[in-house]
Amino acid sequence: MVLGLGAAFLGLLLFALAFRRYRARPSLHNALYALGLLLFALALSLEALARLQGAWTPFLYRLWYLTGAMHGVTFLGLGSLALLNPRAARALLLALSPLLLWGLYLVATAPLDLSRLPEPYAPSGVAFPPPGLFSPRLWTLPFNLLGTALMAGVALYTTLLFRRSNPLRAQGTGLILLATLVLASTSALNRLGVAGLEELGRLLGAFLLYLGVVLADRSAYAGGRA
Repeated sequence: MVLGLGAAFLGLLLFALAFRRYRARPSLHNALYALGLLLFALALSLEALARLQGAWTPFLYRLWYLTGAMHGVTFLGLGSLALLNPRAARALLLALSPLLLWGLYLVATAPLDLSRLPEPYAPSGVAFPPPGLFSPRLWTLPFNLLGTALMAGVALYTTLLFRRSNPLRAQGTGLILLATLVLASTSALNRLGVAGLEELGRLLGAFLLYLGVVLADRSAYAGGRA
């Protein structure tokens, strides 16, 4: 329970940092980062709430699935792409719009059986029907793969790009890359049925992401970049 609350707190701090940055320097990548971190913080908070009250409710479960299981990294990945190529990010967001709406419809309407969960508060997608065209569980995969690939790829690129010219920025983006891999690994293990590591993985990932964002943010402001 303590680990989950800690992860939720860090998630809210991350959103506050991203929103403050967007307010100071409005841009597409800052807007997408703020939206992505809002969904990330909301998902972590809902997981902590479910554990605190001992079980999911149907509404909270569907909301968690949409913000965390399905779109935990979607908009963070798009924000990463927008940092390098805003035009490509806009085009990809437009192309994804029908799938985003389709996923929202499925999460809102798919049959739900919370008794399938291994624990009443488990952050697992098995309460929805098995993966299929009309099950939300199928559509988490492309969103997560795309978001993780974009986020990790851009973090790796910027780490290598700034490793000599701006070591502080490189350290920050390196930590963001590590956080992305930790969170992706935690989700993958959960999908494979390895339970019990969710809280620790979320806390570690949120902590690394927070440190990375803080370092990258400091270096960006010091260098006059947004």
